[in-house]
Amino acid sequence: MLRPPAQPLTDGVVWLRALEEGDREAALRTMRDPLVRHWLNMPAKPRSGDFDALLQTARHGAATGVRIDLAVCDRIGGEPVGSVVASRRHRENWEIAYMAYDTGRRRGLMTRAVKLASGWLFDQGVGRIEVRTHPENLASQKLAERAGFRREGVERKSIWLHGARADAVVWSLLPDDPR
Repeated sequence: MLRPPAQPLTDGVVWLRALEEGDREAALRTMRDPLVRHWLNMPAKPRSGDFDALLQTARHGAATGVRIDLAVCDRIGGEPVGSVVASRRHRENWEIAYMAYDTGRRRGLMTRAVKLASGWLFDQGVGRIEVRTHPENLASQKLAERAGFRREGVERKSIWLHGARADAVVWSLLPDDPR
Protein backbone atom coordinates (compact mmCIF):
# COMPACT_ATOMS: atom_id res chain seq x y z
CA MET A 1 0.00 0.00 0.00
CA LEU A 2 1.36 3.39 -1.02
CA ARG A 3 1.56 6.12 1.62
CA PRO A 4 2.16 9.83 0.99
CA PRO A 5 5.77 10.99 1.19
CA ALA A 6 6.90 11.54 4.78
CA GLN A 7 8.78 14.70 3.80
CA PRO A 8 8.03 17.29 1.10
CA LEU A 9 9.33 16.37 -2.34
CA THR A 10 11.44 19.02 -4.04
CA ASP A 11 13.65 19.59 -7.02
CA GLY A 12 14.83 22.92 -5.59
CA VAL A 13 12.23 24.91 -7.56
CA VAL A 14 8.93 23.32 -6.55
CA TRP A 15 7.88 21.66 -3.32
CA LEU A 16 5.16 19.03 -3.08
CA ARG A 17 3.62 18.38 0.30
CA ALA A 18 0.46 16.94 1.76
CA LEU A 19 -2.67 19.05 1.56
CA GLU A 20 -3.34 20.65 4.95
CA GLU A 21 -5.88 22.77 6.79
CA GLY A 22 -3.90 25.96 6.14
CA ASP A 23 -4.45 25.50 2.39
CA ARG A 24 -8.16 26.34 2.65
CA GLU A 25 -8.11 29.79 1.00
CA ALA A 26 -5.66 28.78 -1.75
CA ALA A 27 -7.73 25.68 -2.56
CA LEU A 28 -11.01 27.59 -2.65
CA ARG A 29 -9.42 30.28 -4.87
CA THR A 30 -8.29 27.53 -7.25
CA MET A 31 -11.76 25.92 -7.25
CA ARG A 32 -13.21 29.30 -8.24
CA ASP A 33 -10.72 29.91 -11.05
CA PRO A 34 -12.61 30.03 -14.39
CA LEU A 35 -10.02 27.94 -16.27
CA VAL A 36 -9.94 25.25 -13.59
CA ARG A 37 -13.76 25.22 -13.52
CA HIS A 38 -13.87 24.87 -17.31
CA TRP A 39 -11.80 21.66 -17.37
CA LEU A 40 -12.63 20.09 -14.01
CA ASN A 41 -15.80 19.39 -12.06
CA MET A 42 -15.89 21.93 -9.25
CA PRO A 43 -18.72 22.97 -6.95
CA ALA A 44 -20.89 25.70 -8.48
CA LYS A 45 -20.00 28.17 -5.71
CA PRO A 46 -17.08 26.72 -3.72
CA ARG A 47 -17.40 27.29 0.02
CA SER A 48 -15.46 26.35 3.10
CA GLY A 49 -17.42 23.08 3.40
CA ASP A 50 -16.18 22.04 -0.05
CA PHE A 51 -12.61 22.33 1.21
CA ASP A 52 -13.57 20.28 4.28
CA ALA A 53 -14.89 17.54 1.96
CA LEU A 54 -11.71 17.69 -0.14
CA LEU A 55 -9.50 17.44 2.96
CA GLN A 56 -11.54 14.48 4.22
CA THR A 57 -11.22 12.75 0.82
CA ALA A 58 -7.46 13.42 0.80
CA ARG A 59 -7.02 12.06 4.33
CA HIS A 60 -9.11 8.97 3.63
CA GLY A 61 -7.22 8.33 0.39
CA ALA A 62 -3.88 8.64 2.19
CA ALA A 63 -4.99 6.33 5.00
CA THR A 64 -6.20 3.65 2.58
CA GLY A 65 -3.36 4.05 0.08
CA VAL A 66 -5.60 4.82 -2.89
CA ARG A 67 -5.06 8.55 -3.33
CA ILE A 68 -2.32 11.08 -2.62
CA ASP A 69 -3.13 14.80 -2.72
CA LEU A 70 -0.08 17.03 -2.98
CA ALA A 71 -0.02 20.81 -2.75
CA VAL A 72 2.38 22.44 -5.23
CA CYS A 73 4.35 25.34 -3.73
CA ASP A 74 6.99 27.58 -5.28
CA ARG A 75 8.94 27.92 -2.02
CA ILE A 76 9.32 26.13 1.30
CA GLY A 77 6.36 26.97 3.48
CA GLY A 78 4.70 28.83 0.63
CA GLU A 79 1.03 28.97 -0.20
CA PRO A 80 0.02 26.41 -2.83
CA VAL A 81 -0.14 27.54 -6.46
CA GLY A 82 -1.61 24.23 -7.61
CA SER A 83 -1.99 20.57 -6.81
CA VAL A 84 -1.14 17.13 -8.11
CA VAL A 85 -3.41 14.22 -7.21
CA ALA A 86 -2.29 10.62 -7.72
CA SER A 87 -4.99 7.95 -7.61
CA ARG A 88 -4.64 4.18 -7.78
CA ARG A 89 -6.54 2.64 -10.67
CA HIS A 90 -7.18 -0.86 -11.94
CA ARG A 91 -4.29 -3.30 -12.28
CA GLU A 92 -2.22 -1.21 -9.84
CA ASN A 93 -1.80 1.57 -12.38
CA TRP A 94 -1.87 5.11 -11.04
CA GLU A 95 -3.39 8.20 -12.60
CA ILE A 96 -2.17 11.75 -12.08
CA ALA A 97 -4.39 14.81 -12.29
CA TYR A 98 -3.15 18.38 -11.90
CA MET A 99 -4.48 21.89 -11.63
CA ALA A 100 -3.00 25.30 -11.05
CA TYR A 101 -4.28 28.67 -9.98
CA ASP A 102 -3.34 31.58 -12.24
CA THR A 103 -0.15 32.31 -10.27
CA GLY A 104 1.01 28.73 -10.83
CA ARG A 105 0.62 28.76 -14.61
CA ARG A 106 3.09 29.58 -17.39
CA ARG A 107 6.10 29.23 -15.08
CA GLY A 108 6.97 25.57 -15.62
CA LEU A 109 6.02 24.75 -12.03
CA MET A 110 3.32 22.23 -12.85
CA THR A 111 5.50 20.36 -15.34
CA ARG A 112 8.17 20.12 -12.64
CA ALA A 113 5.54 19.03 -10.10
CA VAL A 114 4.21 16.27 -12.36
CA LYS A 115 7.74 15.05 -13.09
CA LEU A 116 8.59 15.07 -9.39
CA ALA A 117 5.41 13.22 -8.40
CA SER A 118 5.91 10.69 -11.21
CA GLY A 119 9.50 10.01 -10.19
CA TRP A 120 8.42 9.51 -6.59
CA LEU A 121 5.66 7.09 -7.66
CA PHE A 122 8.14 5.07 -9.72
CA ASP A 123 10.53 5.01 -6.74
CA GLN A 124 7.67 3.44 -4.76
CA GLY A 125 7.35 0.62 -7.31
CA VAL A 126 4.51 1.92 -9.49
CA GLY A 127 4.81 0.41 -12.96
CA ARG A 128 2.58 2.73 -15.01
CA ILE A 129 1.17 6.23 -14.62
CA GLU A 130 -1.64 7.64 -16.73
CA VAL A 131 -3.01 11.11 -17.42
CA ARG A 132 -6.38 11.81 -19.01
CA THR A 133 -7.04 15.13 -20.71
CA HIS A 134 -10.07 16.50 -22.49
CA PRO A 135 -9.34 16.52 -26.25
CA GLU A 136 -9.70 20.32 -26.34
CA ASN A 137 -7.51 20.98 -23.30
CA LEU A 138 -4.33 21.63 -25.24
CA ALA A 139 -2.46 23.22 -22.32
CA SER A 140 -2.92 20.09 -20.23
CA GLN A 141 -1.85 17.90 -23.14
CA LYS A 142 1.31 19.97 -23.65
CA LEU A 143 2.10 19.67 -19.94
CA ALA A 144 1.71 15.87 -20.08
CA GLU A 145 4.03 15.75 -23.07
CA ARG A 146 6.64 18.01 -21.41
CA ALA A 147 6.54 15.72 -18.36
CA GLY A 148 7.46 12.75 -20.58
CA PHE A 149 4.04 11.15 -21.03
CA ARG A 150 3.24 9.53 -24.37
CA ARG A 151 -0.12 9.95 -26.06
CA GLU A 152 -1.83 6.59 -26.46
CA GLY A 153 -5.18 7.47 -27.95
CA VAL A 154 -8.71 8.56 -27.17
CA GLU A 155 -11.09 6.81 -24.82
CA ARG A 156 -14.57 7.54 -26.06
CA LYS A 157 -16.99 9.00 -23.51
CA SER A 158 -14.85 7.82 -20.58
CA ILE A 159 -14.91 10.85 -18.27
CA TRP A 160 -17.64 12.96 -16.72
CA LEU A 161 -17.40 16.70 -17.23
CA HIS A 162 -20.16 19.04 -16.11
CA GLY A 163 -22.79 16.30 -15.97
CA ALA A 164 -22.06 14.74 -19.36
CA ARG A 165 -19.77 12.04 -20.67
CA ALA A 166 -16.77 13.29 -22.63
CA ASP A 167 -13.90 11.74 -24.55
CA ALA A 168 -10.47 11.64 -22.93
CA VAL A 169 -7.01 11.58 -24.45
CA VAL A 170 -4.96 8.97 -22.57
CA TRP A 171 -1.28 9.54 -21.85
CA SER A 172 1.08 7.11 -20.15
CA LEU A 173 4.49 7.09 -18.57
CA LEU A 174 6.54 4.00 -17.75
CA PRO A 175 9.55 3.84 -15.42
CA ASP A 176 12.04 3.45 -18.28
CA ASP A 177 10.54 6.15 -20.53
CA PRO A 178 12.75 9.21 -21.08
CA ARG A 179 11.69 12.15 -18.92
